[in-house]
Amino acid sequence: MDAPPPPGFSRYLTLFAPYKWLYAWGLLLLFLSNAFTLAVPRLIKAAVDRVAPPQGGDASPSTLWAPFVDGPWRLAGTLVAVGLILALARTASRVVILGVGRRVARDLRRQVFGRLLVAAPSFFARFPTGEIMSRSIGDISLLQGVASPGILYTFNAVFMFSIAVPYLAWIDPSLTLYLLLPFPPLAVTTMFAATRVRRYAREAQEAMDRLSTRIQEALGGIDVIRAFTLEAEQAERFTEANDEYLTKSVQQALVRGVITIASVLTGGIGTFVLLWIGGQRVADHTLSYGDLALFFGVMGLVLRPTIYLGWVLSLGQRGLASLERLDQLLLAPRAIVSPEAPEATGPVRGTLEARAISYRYPGDLERREALKGISFEVAQGKSLGLTGRIGSGKSTLLRAIPRLLVLTGGELLVDGVTLERWDLAALRSGIGYVPQDGYVFSLSLGENVAFGAPDATPAQILEAAKVAELEKDLDQLEDGLETVIGERGVTLSGGQRQRLAIARAVLIRPPILLLDDALSMIDAETAVQILKNLRQALPETTLLVAAHRTATLLGVDELLVMHEGEVVERGAPAALLADADSRFAHMHERQKLEASLRETL
Repeated sequence: MDAPPPPGFSRYLTLFAPYKWLYAWGLLLLFLSNAFTLAVPRLIKAAVDRVAPPQGGDASPSTLWAPFVDGPWRLAGTLVAVGLILALARTASRVVILGVGRRVARDLRRQVFGRLLVAAPSFFARFPTGEIMSRSIGDISLLQGVASPGILYTFNAVFMFSIAVPYLAWIDPSLTLYLLLPFPPLAVTTMFAATRVRRYAREAQEAMDRLSTRIQEALGGIDVIRAFTLEAEQAERFTEANDEYLTKSVQQALVRGVITIASVLTGGIGTFVLLWIGGQRVADHTLSYGDLALFFGVMGLVLRPTIYLGWVLSLGQRGLASLERLDQLLLAPRAIVSPEAPEATGPVRGTLEARAISYRYPGDLERREALKGISFEVAQGKSLGLTGRIGSGKSTLLRAIPRLLVLTGGELLVDGVTLERWDLAALRSGIGYVPQDGYVFSLSLGENVAFGAPDATPAQILEAAKVAELEKDLDQLEDGLETVIGERGVTLSGGQRQRLAIARAVLIRPPILLLDDALSMIDAETAVQILKNLRQALPETTLLVAAHRTATLLGVDELLVMHEGEVVERGAPAALLADADSRFAHMHERQKLEASLRETL
């Protein structure tokens, strides 16, 4: 993914750099469309002067315009031709400029998503998923508006004023000055209101974040809400967030309305000035009917971009608020990165060694160590089991191997090289990690299995499903591997999701396979069979299995019993069971008794 642009406001200007020539082409077309737009009132002036010539003059228009207004048919043809050219130039300018805005938004989305992929866990602890979604979609869409119609209307106003004002001043400087007098108060009003728009826009966007989070949490926990009959409470929380967003949006709209009113009022004052002073000058024969018609025509053309300019200033302030919010995504602290000059770049063979490793979770006020001086070795193709009570450190230890966290002490080596000296992508590509929740994507079952190996054949996918004991479930699904299993696998049981996740890892045939309590929702008999299948299908793979259920781990080569971050027992499962005083033996007997009682009841 692309790296985020450099710090500061300039980071967003760099997004436009690849499209500067497209912008230049679009602005040239926009300038031409404005020039042809102003040609229309000039043609009307020539026609009016022909019908009602200036006092003391003749009915002949200027030499330049005479050929175009010589008779009604020629005037009509000229207006049609100018209209066609104007329409083509205006349409082309909008297609180009608005297209650039869409490309800029696409690039910004890519950068935001790329940053999210490497963001540290602390970032996701701070920002809920709903808030990230709101910023990634809503704020970027608003910035697309700044980069598209915002740029378009700004330059449209600049071009229109730069052409129209000098031309009107050439015809009648004093009348032009009178027309421009309302614009300074408009500018002051607009700037004052725009600063408030920015504040209200930020508050409205933050309210939308909270609203999005409410929806995301409610949908994600819909079964819990229904089980505890909390529908009314959740509806009330949603209503509060929804009403807050409405209030903030209305406040923002009211301030934006001030800008619109000021712009329209400016146009009304200009029209009044033109009727009053311009009418007097026509009566005094110092201004022709054609010139008055020209002033009215140009006034209308200038007024429209003036009103839009007020909207653009409001949009720009809302865009600045969005930039501040996107900064928090684009500048999110990175998780773990590869060393600049890695010692190992793969492929991973599969030997593991831990030397007195320790870890403390960031932000733990009690400064407890999740891992305390753990050491072990696992040869390639061997298996290591981890067991212990919840919170004993099993998952923390497994997550340290693919560098999903950074150890605070000791060394963890893969193939004799410390993790810090491995190329991160090469290290992780050699490790299959299956967490307990067995995350499932909104794809077909086969696509989920092949998520890490998209080029896998159906036969290879089916073979991986067999290893994970998932094949028997395919017969129960109407479309087999092609069955779409819904968001987060809602149509599958917990055990099916775990077996699917194991099949996904099997398909990539990793040199190291980590099962982080990934058999907890699978019955004991099937779990043992899956481990046997793994040993047969992946004989050279180093296997680490964390499990609370002791029966699952009886077939591993070595077992570590953990308690409060420490290894309190180690050895072959059979040897530990033979020691009646061992913690593992006590755990095993207690679980056997619990299973027997469940069967009896």
